[in-house]
Amino acid sequence: MHTSVNNRIFQLFLIVSICVFTTQLSIAGDGAIQSMANIMMKINHYPSDSEKKTLGDIVNDKSTSEHDRVMAQSIINLQHKASPADKEKLSKIMNDKSAPADARDLAGIIHNLNHTPSEGDKARLEKMIH
Repeated sequence: MHTSVNNRIFQLFLIVSICVFTTQLSIAGDGAIQSMANIMMKINHYPSDSEKKTLGDIVNDKSTSEHDRVMAQSIINLQHKASPADKEKLSKIMNDKSAPADARDLAGIIHNLNHTPSEGDKARLEKMIH
């Protein structure tokens, strides 16, 4: 009986470890854009505490691109719309031809947000997610 309990605890530990590792992998690289797009799809005036945590993980992950970290911080800072300082940073991403198209597009959506994304923005976000 004791061995069975230990095996179940070990199995649970493995499952949790895999979930945490998978979450961290999804945040890095293209996963950062997908995570931010997913948050922006549901945003209503500002991000929730759990969304801010996810965004904070992106900001603090030094393997994530500078563009992604700037966008994540801009979403954290949202209060119905982006701040003037964040809009300036987002404009640089929007106009950076070396940035991936999804990054330029997402920066534009964050830049132009007015409480919630427009239907057109939601369609573009949906493409980033899938």
